[in-house]
Amino acid sequence: MMARSRGFWLSLVVLLIAWEVYFHASGIGAFFLAPPSLVAERLYAWLVSGRLFLDLGASVLLLLLGLGLAAAIAIPMGLCLGFWRALDRAFGPYLVVAYATPAVVFLPLLLMWFGFGYTARVLIVAVFAVLPILLNVWWGVRALDASWVRVAEVFCANRRELLAQVVFPGSIGHILSSLRVGGGLALIGVFVAEFHGATSGVGYQSIIGAKRMDIAALLSGLLMLGAMGVAFEWALGAVERKWAPWRTTR
Repeated sequence: MMARSRGFWLSLVVLLIAWEVYFHASGIGAFFLAPPSLVAERLYAWLVSGRLFLDLGASVLLLLLGLGLAAAIAIPMGLCLGFWRALDRAFGPYLVVAYATPAVVFLPLLLMWFGFGYTARVLIVAVFAVLPILLNVWWGVRALDASWVRVAEVFCANRRELLAQVVFPGSIGHILSSLRVGGGLALIGVFVAEFHGATSGVGYQSIIGAKRMDIAALLSGLLMLGAMGVAFEWALGAVERKWAPWRTTR
């Protein structure tokens, strides 16, 4: 883990140095590409203004609410679809079709039904994450070793006990992996959601920077969104190493 972290920070330093050198060597204007030094200045100004933690907190809250809603819907449905073949055959094709449909298609409907308030933004984030989580859990349950279920049935386990004591624990690795996939897509949903009626948030600040043609402000917001994604990935990676260590071999 420490070697992996060192590799990340080393690659980040090399990337930033190369970016700064290219900016000054190429003569490209800051209107088209801001150097890391200018982006750092904007981040510092954002910090000392007191807005950074307000915007970061708003985006993190939106991410957690939207992803939490998606997980609360998708994980039980995925477990049920994977466990009961009748549900799989009845609803599986619809879910595959829905997964092949871009999530942005549903945005006009959500905005028409729920307006431009906070509820709509939470639902937008959830829409981006719900199907990837559901499908990963569903396919994870289907990949379980059937002998586990047969052994539990030999010991007279009923359906509820099978689901709670065999299927769910056996699928925990897939559930955590699905949350990692869904979290990345939910972060995209945060950016899209803050485009519609938000007055705070990291994505909102990026959008304001784009509207003002301020590339440094835009990149500052995108950098913070990326930092949120990395932090979320590391947090879920730690949870996976704790609860599903057999899935982390390196």
